Amino acid sequence: MRTFRMLIVSACTIGLGFKQPLRAQSQPTPITLQAVEDSFLVRNYALLAQRYQIDASKALIRQAKIWDNPSFNATLGFGSTDHVQPFRVGSDGETSYNIDQLIRLAGKRNKSIQLAAAASKMNEATFDELVRVLKLQLRQNYYNIYYIQQSGKVLKEQMGNLQTIVNAYVDADKKGAVAHADLVRLQALQVGLENDYADLKQDELESQKNLQQLLHSQDFYVASLQPADLAHYSLDHIQLPQLMDNATQNRPDVKVAALEYQTAELNYRLQKSLAVPDLHVGATYDKQGSYINNFIGLTVGIDLPLWNRNQGNIRSAQYAMKSEAAQFQQQQNIAQTEVLNAYHRIIQLEKRYKDFDLHQFQGEFDTLITEVAKNFRKGNLSLLQFIDYFNSYSDNAKNINKFLSNRVNAYEELNYATGQELFKN
Repeated sequence: MRTFRMLIVSACTIGLGFKQPLRAQSQPTPITLQAVEDSFLVRNYALLAQRYQIDASKALIRQAKIWDNPSFNATLGFGSTDHVQPFRVGSDGETSYNIDQLIRLAGKRNKSIQLAAAASKMNEATFDELVRVLKLQLRQNYYNIYYIQQSGKVLKEQMGNLQTIVNAYVDADKKGAVAHADLVRLQALQVGLENDYADLKQDELESQKNLQQLLHSQDFYVASLQPADLAHYSLDHIQLPQLMDNATQNRPDVKVAALEYQTAELNYRLQKSLAVPDLHVGATYDKQGSYINNFIGLTVGIDLPLWNRNQGNIRSAQYAMKSEAAQFQQQQNIAQTEVLNAYHRIIQLEKRYKDFDLHQFQGEFDTLITEVAKNFRKGNLSLLQFIDYFNSYSDNAKNINKFLSNRVNAYEELNYATGQELFKN
């Protein structure tokens, strides 16, 4: 049994060290939630990449404002078919020059600028949406780490207390003062507690990994929270109808859907304007190939929209606009539904939280388990009673911290659903 227990402990140690073997001996870094968020905003690669997309889209606005370049062509005399004289451009030769400027009609240039501006706004809204999604992940993993570490402290303390009792039983077993079966039961309890602790550490490692990826870091963190950090999580002065209305206006994903519809509408207007042919205005010079020497003239040209009037693109843009309108309405509905569900989840959790003082209960249970250990050592409790109390205490510590983690994460999900920071210090 002792060999089995040592294998469990070794497995736990390997499990904690395989991710970062070079850092296994370094101390975890204590960090606050504010420090985590500050680091996240400047170090997350996904955010940095999206910022570059915003800058790129702003450059396209400037590009859309630039006029089309004029075109220039020249004709150099080569004599005639009867007498080819390459580059005969002298006094008795021929040269002509043409310059042409495209002038877009029907507001095409202005509509192109509006499309580029809408694309830039969409990239900004996409950045805000990315921040919203990643910030929820960041906070959830941070809170998970904190409450797992709190449960781990309790289990580790109880592992130490139980080890003391097991050691005493080992000595007594050698002297024949206790039944060997009682020692085996205590060792089995110890293995179960070590397994619970290893499971907690595996859950913590998963959250640590997620946090490291968000922060582009290889450090392990000790989450630090004070009661004041959690005091602002409350539904006081919050009205559900207002939250649902705000979600349809403030959520970045709803803004993205609105901008996609706006872009589709602008594209429809642009495609209609493309049915109007553009105007070409220019000038021409002909040295001596016209009815007079050194001829100069004004050139004007326009495409004749006889067959291609951009009908297919206009029809496609029209259907795309209707599709984006439906997607926009769907996204608004999704936002309101998520707010409603997140709000009612908090209501259910708060009923349990307010009706039952978890902190007081935990304090009373801590006192109880201390007295249980004392009475067991004195022989006032049977082994089965001690094991029952001990298992109940371990389960209680994990359940309370799991509930508190679920509660604070539910408030963060409401932040996420509304696209707002509702609960601030």
